[in-house]
Amino acid sequence: MGEPTRFRIVELLAVRARTVGEVTEAIGALQPQTTKHLHALAAAGVVRLHKLGRRRVARLDRATLHQLADHFGRLAEHDPDDAVLDGYEAAIAAETAAGPTGEGVRVLRLHRIVRAPARTVWTAWTDPARAVRWWAPPHFAVEALEIAPHAGTPIRLVLREGDGARYESGGRVIEAEPGRRLVFTLAPVDRTGTPLFSAIHTLDLHRDRSGGTGVELRIEVSDVAPEAAPAIAGLQPGWTQLLDALAAVLEADGGH
Repeated sequence: MGEPTRFRIVELLAVRARTVGEVTEAIGALQPQTTKHLHALAAAGVVRLHKLGRRRVARLDRATLHQLADHFGRLAEHDPDDAVLDGYEAAIAAETAAGPTGEGVRVLRLHRIVRAPARTVWTAWTDPARAVRWWAPPHFAVEALEIAPHAGTPIRLVLREGDGARYESGGRVIEAEPGRRLVFTLAPVDRTGTPLFSAIHTLDLHRDRSGGTGVELRIEVSDVAPEAAPAIAGLQPGWTQLLDALAAVLEADGGH
């Protein structure tokens, strides 16, 4: 159907069934060429050819087209990634247009209610074996993650994309109060290992009235390098996806 002449034939037969001669005249081709196209469409199940005495009448096979409609309908179903990618692209454009903030500080705040006790949420953040299950946005995998709940310990995160591209971030734990608060720096680094910006993350956990755990994440960003626009623009959507993944993993584990 992707061949232009064959698609034109399909459009003609969508209006009504036609003889081979009528199709030939409508598309302005020789009859042998028309017959070849019709046989190709018939072989694909798109067209039915009826031998009615000396007449040859072509019509669409509506059942096949219904199957195609169902197939393409599924392809057209909403995917949350579509909106995320659109928003991310727009955020990068805005960030690039605004330019680096230099010494200025910006603050991001995110909040989630997780159906798990605080000690479980704490472990999901500070135990690398559990953190690797959620600490990567969709389409990425955690290649390496080093973190420990002790002040002064380094943090290293390496994400890998499907095409093999690697993205490394580094930082350090500043404060660790088990089950309640974790303060750490974490930012992507360039090829020389230099952070593209400074980002202090403050994680606060508290018991929620619903019986779950409130997760409050505050990120202070400063000292932004000129080439950091994509990374800065990705903080909000990236951490939004990560917190969604954290909640989903703990819910799948039954809050344990």
